[in-house]
Amino acid sequence: MADNDEVLLGKINAAVAEHNAGERAVTTAQAELVSKSKVLGQLLLEVKKRHPKAADFEAFLKRVNGLGRSRAYDLLRLAGGRTTDEELRKDARERVRKHRAKKKLPTPEPVSVTDPDVTESSKRIAQSPAISAEERRAQNAALLEPEPIPLPDFDRSAEAKRKQRSRIALNEFTYACKNYLPRITEEADRQEALRIVTEMLADKKAKAA
Repeated sequence: MADNDEVLLGKINAAVAEHNAGERAVTTAQAELVSKSKVLGQLLLEVKKRHPKAADFEAFLKRVNGLGRSRAYDLLRLAGGRTTDEELRKDARERVRKHRAKKKLPTPEPVSVTDPDVTESSKRIAQSPAISAEERRAQNAALLEPEPIPLPDFDRSAEAKRKQRSRIALNEFTYACKNYLPRITEEADRQEALRIVTEMLADKKAKAA
């Protein structure tokens, strides 16, 4: 057991030495990067003095290879003592975090401004299975069958025909909704269809009143 511990201890000591050496290398590299960033920033400050207008300065930047506009302004701030390397790295991490969070935002659902009752009714119709023209004609034919209506003889036929015409019109409307509403895939067109129905119902209520 003691021998095994010595072997394990030797591996840990070697790993610690490699870790510390890597950490020192990273620290040294980071310090060198900050130093070089400040040198580059000082050069950019010189460009800024020669071209004080933002448009002229950014036109000059376009001629610099491998340096973006945002990074150039960060280097100016660093060289001018208005920020630190740690603050720049913190800002960069925050920008990345916000960018990733923005990409994960769900797409908002379109908000309907029409009458909710009409909207829900249309949705239910649109989700219903379509019926064939043959079935529609058969339903209309069935509606024309005489049905017992407890009315006086002198107006029984006229009232029956009125009811039949109304039911046939409803049947035709239902057929149109089931077969054509699902084909209206654009939201603007769907809203226009609902607007038309809403206005027709409102006009009907106004006339009835």
